[in-house]
Amino acid sequence: MTETVVEWEPSVDVRAPFSGLRPVSDSSPEPADFLARVRAVGERWDGDRHGELVDVLLQAAGDNPELANLVRSSGSILEQFLEGFRRNAGTGAGGSVPRDLAAELIAGRSVPQAVLDSLAARYLVVVARSCANGRGKAVPAEVAGPGVLSTRHEGDLVLLIPDIDAGRTTRITGHLTQWLNGNGWLAVAKRGRAQLADGFREAGDVLRLVAAGRRPSGMYSISDVLVEYAVIRHRGVADNLVAVIKPLRAHAVLWETLTALIDADYNRNKAAKNLFIHRSTLDYRLQRIASVTGCDPTSGRGVQLLTAALIADAVR
Repeated sequence: MTETVVEWEPSVDVRAPFSGLRPVSDSSPEPADFLARVRAVGERWDGDRHGELVDVLLQAAGDNPELANLVRSSGSILEQFLEGFRRNAGTGAGGSVPRDLAAELIAGRSVPQAVLDSLAARYLVVVARSCANGRGKAVPAEVAGPGVLSTRHEGDLVLLIPDIDAGRTTRITGHLTQWLNGNGWLAVAKRGRAQLADGFREAGDVLRLVAAGRRPSGMYSISDVLVEYAVIRHRGVADNLVAVIKPLRAHAVLWETLTALIDADYNRNKAAKNLFIHRSTLDYRLQRIASVTGCDPTSGRGVQLLTAALIADAVR
């Protein structure tokens, strides 16, 4: 693939598109055709997902590598501009509803009081991470349900589900678990409409912990990670745990063995099978882990300590 070099000409007329920024190439793309394609995809874009703007513009670039590089280098600038425009338009004097209300709420930004009063009294905050579906995989409308606010944060799907009916909330989270299809996690927290930013932080911490702890796919809340949560909230404890696990970083095979043991829910026969090694080989490696870290992974106390240390290291 030919790498595109971009340079500014000495004289720039900002009124003329692409007048100053030109790819240096013998086969420069035709800006007019590109702009026409940009307008075409823009007509199909709903404008609600600024984080996907680069992907949309790449459609307009087609197979042209120079235009694709130009989109990648400038797309983030356009995203930030639109984000600022959206915030200004959504929270202006008119008090209109922000374009991405969920993003405003989980960030703790101010929204018009009339908008806040129109929301449900309590919400279930859901942060979903699908390891298989990917960033572009949308949740079907029938899964989210009416009244649910949604946005994306750093690639994770965030849903604010009105907690007005326990049965309805359970059905929605059940559908979301099925949507994961065994490849990801849901982290949840319940909060009143004025505390949604706090609920999002809690759910985000839960998600980090279950991912770092290599938990099975499913739905988790703070009650499922109380010990780990307490650990990361206490800096001194977390630092001590990281110090325990740090020497193991120099032994890739031993590190792999420990993570395999955790993945197998501490079942040594299953861990040996997953590693394609004999059980005696696994036992030898576990003895080496005990020697390196000072914690015996064959004892309940030792393996719990090593698991907590692994999580503390992963979420730093």
